[in-house]
Amino acid sequence: MKGDKAEIKGPASTLSQDKLPKDKFDYMISNPPYGRKWESDKDAILKKAELGFDWRFGAGTPRINDRQLLFLQHMINKMKTNERSRIAVINGSPLFTGDAGSGESNIRKWIIENDYLEAIVGLPEQLFYNTGIKTEKGKGKYN
Repeated sequence: MKGDKAEIKGPASTLSQDKLPKDKFDYMISNPPYGRKWESDKDAILKKAELGFDWRFGAGTPRINDRQLLFLQHMINKMKTNERSRIAVINGSPLFTGDAGSGESNIRKWIIENDYLEAIVGLPEQLFYNTGIKTEKGKGKYN
């Protein structure tokens, strides 16, 4: 983002093969793949999820057809513990997928209970790729 040359550590799946296992970061931004299955990483993710919070997916796993909340847990795991780390997810879908008591719901509950959520910012459509926010037209003065 600031002009530095990135060292690419791939090709590999970030979810099943963390190529930066000991690295922590001050700032991270992600537009995780909405609606993409994590089936190809399933065995590795479930095996590591059984370890609880000793690895990245201790809060649980979402449904197999959406990997966004896995990316969010991955980013939380990569935060420095100095209260200065910040992450941003450019997509609102992780907020709304899954029913109460589902894997998605349990992950969101863990995020809130551990005070990882600081703000939710609604972006206008087309500001970034794939950030359309569905709203219903109201009857207010400015609609």
